[in-house]
Formats: sequence, structure tokens, C-alpha cells
Amino acid sequence: MPDTAQMSSESNSAANGGKTPVIRNAANEIVITSDSEAGQLLKKMLGAGNSGTVIPLPGGTRVQKIVSFWRDDFAIKRQCESLRNEIAIYEYLPKNHRRFAKFLGSSDDGKDRVTIDLEYLPNNTLHEYLRGYTVREFLDTKRRDDEETRADKERRMSRRHDSIPLQQRACWALEAVDGIVALHALNVLHCDIKPENMGLDAQLNVCIFDFAGSSVCGSEPMSMESTRYHKPRNPRDYYGVDTECFALGSSIYHIVTGVRPYDRVPDEEVEDLYARQEFPDLYGEALKDEPLKGSTGNTTPDTIGTSPVTGMLLFADAIRKCWYGEFATSAEILDALKSEVVRTFDEEDLRYISEKSGIELEKEAAGGPAADHSDDQ
Repeated sequence: MPDTAQMSSESNSAANGGKTPVIRNAANEIVITSDSEAGQLLKKMLGAGNSGTVIPLPGGTRVQKIVSFWRDDFAIKRQCESLRNEIAIYEYLPKNHRRFAKFLGSSDDGKDRVTIDLEYLPNNTLHEYLRGYTVREFLDTKRRDDEETRADKERRMSRRHDSIPLQQRACWALEAVDGIVALHALNVLHCDIKPENMGLDAQLNVCIFDFAGSSVCGSEPMSMESTRYHKPRNPRDYYGVDTECFALGSSIYHIVTGVRPYDRVPDEEVEDLYARQEFPDLYGEALKDEPLKGSTGNTTPDTIGTSPVTGMLLFADAIRKCWYGEFATSAEILDALKSEVVRTFDEEDLRYISEKSGIELEKEAAGGPAADHSDDQ
């Protein structure tokens, strides 16, 4: 593997390692060929976004986030700024916090070589785990968009969907919200909350990452939530605890159902629906827009994620309150989730959820706020 810490856009004015010369298109973006340096990196990448590309490092214990040097100059400059912001956030956060991906170091030449080393999370992102295939596999199947490939994806999603018990979904929701509570206590707004930015460690515990666009102590955010996690507001670039709570509502929905809100609806339509405060069904029956049982259009009721107590989706009331702005803080969301967990599960399940998540759950807390969560470290 190339030493990614030594890569720069300057190195791409010549041939890549003696292989294929760099070719740029009209937008000044590198045209990626299979044997180019960029092409080889993309074959190995674990994820990519507006703030950079994540690749594995030798040894299997860490990953590195690098600048996507095949992008145009403006995008490279923006990614460098985002990565520097992310480094500053990681250096500000407490070390080895159980809810954050472990920061293992960084490099910055002051120009266009910025990297971040993080712990390797073997179970990928929560989003990938829920759908049953990785971003690499998604890109591969996207290139082979035929009927057999689509059917295989549906089968894999359905198998994974059916295999995740309600107790595990409850753990993930608690851990995700607990992580955001910890961030807010440190005056950090994540600004891009979603299961795609939550990793799963070897024990399937949630670790939040991607702080490239985050705000600390009132600094200007550098990112915006994805459509399904974005609270309608004016101006669109306003951020606050209320916008974070909205994104948590959509994230909890995603965790409980296994799919994003309005997963099969185009982004523009989702924006219109949200603007009218028309949110997905929470009764755990209608999956018109998010079918996971076989082919599109299947009307078979899906009870995965449904509370045996209420008959609605687990955490339906908390999700609704997130979407309608009825929580003042993320800590209130965590208390609501803990109370519902206590009302929903028996003693054995509560013991499992509490031990796995590290969050105290007392049966006597039913009907009132659940006990405080344990030491954040």
C-alpha cells in the first residue's frame, strides 16, 4: 500500500508509480483508472464522503482518513479544512471515551496533506450493519445493477433485518443517544448525526465518528445533515441542540426499523414531506416506502422493531417528539428511551441491555425518569 501520509495533489502531475498517467477531465478532476494510484486506493477504501476517504492501514487495527486527492482543487482545499477541524475536535474530546471512535494520531503539512488515524471498527458502520452489506459491496453491486444483483441485495437485507433482536436495537439506540449527550455536555454539536457516522466495534457497541463538520463551543459548523436527518428550518444553515434532537429521532427510527425514514422516496419529496411535518408511520405496520420483505411493493406487515407493549415501533413516542421539537435536550431523549426500555423488557433482557450498553436500567424507574447512566468514560 502507498504511504498515504506522503500523498499530495502535486504528486499527481506525473505518472502514478510508473503506471497509468494521471488524466484530468474538464472539471479538473482526476479520471480514475483501475491501475492508477487512486484506483488502487478506491479498491481498498472502507468509506468516502465530503470530508475525505477512509482506507485500512497495515496491521488491521487502524484506519486512515485522507484527502481524496483525485478531486478538483476546491474540493481538496475544503477537505483539508474539514480534516483540520476534525483533528481539533478529536484533540478536544476526552481520550478513550467509550462512545467515540479512538483517535490515534494525525499529520498535516500545512498544504494539502492532512490525515487522521483512527481505530479500526471491524463491524463497519451501524448503517452498513443494519442493511447487511458494506459500502464497498454497495459500489460493486451498483455497477452490476441487474435483476439478480438487486434480488440478492434484498435477500441479504431481509436476512440481516430478521436476525437483529429488539434488545440489540434498543442497545444501539441508547448508546447512540448517550454518545450525543456526552458531546453536548462538552459543548460539541456533531452536525451530521446518522447511523452512517456511527461505527460498531468488535462487541457491536456504538462509537460515534466523523467530526469533520462539527461545532465546538460555538464555532461555525462545516457540514449539514443528510436530507432524512435534517430538520426543516430557516436559515438552512442554523444549528442547535434542537436540530441535533431531530436528527436523533430519524437515527432512532433508522435503528429500530433497519432503514432510513422514507428510504425509497426521492430526497426532494422527503424535503417537502418534512416541511409539511408529514413524517413516517410509527405504528410498525405500514412499510409502503420501506419494504424489507422481498420485492418492492410487498405489503406483508413487518413486526421487526415493534414494541410488544404498545404495538407501535419501539421508541415511537420519543421519535415523534424528536421530529416535532418536543425535547429541549438530548439528555431528555435518553431519559425517555431508558424509561421505555424499562417498561418494555423483562428483567433478563434489561440485565443484558444494561451490561452491554453500560447504561444503568432499574425496573423501579418505570413511570419516571430512568436511573442516570454510568460513568461516561
